[in-house]
Amino acid sequence: MKSNVLNIISIVTITIICSLLTITFYLNIPSNWKFENPYATFVASIMLYYLILIFIRTFILLILSFLEIVFCKKSREVKSFPLVTIIIPAFNEEKVLIPAIESVLKIDYPNLEILVVDDGSTDNTFAVAKTMEKHQQVRAIHQSNAGKSNALNYGISQAVGDYYVCMDADSVLSENLLLEAIPYFERDPNLAAVAGSVEVGNSRNILTAFQKLEYIIGLNFHKKAQSFLNMVTIVPGPIGVFDRRKVYGIGGYSSDTFAEDSDLSMRLLMEGYNIKYCDKISAVTEAPDEINALITQRYRWSRGMVQSIFKGIGLLSMNFSARGAFVVTYMFFETIMIPLINFSFIVLTLEFALLYDIADLMGPYFIGLTLLDVALCFYSIITERRIFSLLILSFLNRLTYGLILEVIRFFSIFDELLKIPMKWGVLVRKGLN
Repeated sequence: MKSNVLNIISIVTITIICSLLTITFYLNIPSNWKFENPYATFVASIMLYYLILIFIRTFILLILSFLEIVFCKKSREVKSFPLVTIIIPAFNEEKVLIPAIESVLKIDYPNLEILVVDDGSTDNTFAVAKTMEKHQQVRAIHQSNAGKSNALNYGISQAVGDYYVCMDADSVLSENLLLEAIPYFERDPNLAAVAGSVEVGNSRNILTAFQKLEYIIGLNFHKKAQSFLNMVTIVPGPIGVFDRRKVYGIGGYSSDTFAEDSDLSMRLLMEGYNIKYCDKISAVTEAPDEINALITQRYRWSRGMVQSIFKGIGLLSMNFSARGAFVVTYMFFETIMIPLINFSFIVLTLEFALLYDIADLMGPYFIGLTLLDVALCFYSIITERRIFSLLILSFLNRLTYGLILEVIRFFSIFDELLKIPMKWGVLVRKGLN
């Protein structure tokens, strides 16, 4: 009851804040914002309407997120305890593999197997995995290096469980994972996957703190809204529970994109299956703590998602469905259009400030977006019971960390359109705190 009251208070608060932002924005627009140059007037008008569009989009997501919180069924008692396989694809993960396996062994579930798939590691990953076979539930298998997607497919083919969990070797899973996730499948026979919450476990500096904020607002907030429609667009690599037969039925993971999790999720949705989000289950993972590593990771993620979208468009042209069209359109807008528009407006803001001296117009624009970030942070912290100190970072995010991400997304999109070659990129593991 207390939780529902907090959720009601938070959604009412956000509604008031969004309304005040809109009113304040219009009241602060200078009366002389139209310029002699028609180009400047046109672009400034577009920026104004775009900000209102972002407010509307955010408000819709808030409503959907709130409805998911209120109407999601609370019964979480497992009825039959089906066998579940935890698949851990590993390439040169000897430093983090044992903590990952030990975290899985602590999962509170009576019918579990752990399958480590060594993808041709050049270090002692496979040897480390074999030592963990002293535990009855653990199996270690090896394949020649063929990439993560093929390692996952090999794991699925060797798994015994009716369901499987795709887990990164640098992650630590919550102990309640399966007791919370399996009832979703028992309630919905059309459910293909349950996505969990991703948390940053190596808060060493300001960069990882910003990523913690990003995961709370940008990832988990959106997933909760999508979950109300049974259409979570990405089941994150660190934590996802899947119906093995449904994944196997669509051909498993594909190796023709750099974001196998996004590609699989989109194909499952386009096939007509449901995907839910459960904020009660989580994976603590290692985030990049250096700027170069962050750029490498996010560049790959962004390009991979763009590849998945264009692949989805191709699949849609061969087998059209209203649901598939909605998923692809939504992903195209969120993943391609918004980053391109945001980056373009950043450049135009600088141009207008230098050439037309209209900082009075640009001020409300960025103030509005910043306050919107703070409002979303406040809402996410309440609904997911997170750290309130992150509110401070939300004031700085728009013109610091968020700006870096917009630049990365912009260039990754254009590089993919130009088909510039790229490599997978490897994050050097340092371990969790």
